Amino acid sequence: MRKIWNRMIGLVFGVALLFGTPTMEAQAAEFTVTAAEAVLYTNDNTVILADADDSTVVLPEVAANLPILVTGVTSNGYFQINLDGQIFYVHGIGLSAADTTSTAESQVYEIIMAQKAVFPEGMRWTNDNYYGWKGGTYIGGFGCAGFAFAVSDAAFGDVRAKIHKDYSNIRVGDILRVDNDTHSVIVLEVRENSVIVAEGNYNSSIHWGREIPKERLVDPSSYIMTRY
Repeated sequence: MRKIWNRMIGLVFGVALLFGTPTMEAQAAEFTVTAAEAVLYTNDNTVILADADDSTVVLPEVAANLPILVTGVTSNGYFQINLDGQIFYVHGIGLSAADTTSTAESQVYEIIMAQKAVFPEGMRWTNDNYYGWKGGTYIGGFGCAGFAFAVSDAAFGDVRAKIHKDYSNIRVGDILRVDNDTHSVIVLEVRENSVIVAEGNYNSSIHWGREIPKERLVDPSSYIMTRY
């Protein structure tokens, strides 16, 4: 997301420099600005404007769920925004109060981490341990799968799981089958080149926080189970 946003900012500035940024005096729109300080998020209606006027388009298309620093609200219904030190505007419908993707994953993370009280680090957990799953892809699982299913149910309830192999789309709470479909882990954090996981039957016990390089996740037999 950060790379996309940096490219977008570069494009905004490039277009602004090419065509010039209209001044307040050059525009027909008359408005006042009430100072504000907030971070809002782009959506499908986001258009970057040079002024609080729909005719001053700088960038007509913006990816959704990118954070925007809002510095003011205009009297004619626009947000004043700051992009790397320069002021632009977005119509009121063009920013949302929450990044729903990040919010959902944050909630899932908090619920999963709360399960450490039930499944503490080092707790014995082997293939003798079974859990019946609500995710639907499997009835249940033993050992590592059983632990991942139990923690997944705590976060997602009875939401049905889907299987895929798009490793560019791993999300917090996804269950990964790894090591040629011989071990299950549940994702706590997705980094650029790795994932942080929790797992059962790791040396016959529960373990939280192992980092696995993404390149080690992909093999012909392994896959991802997601409940998003």
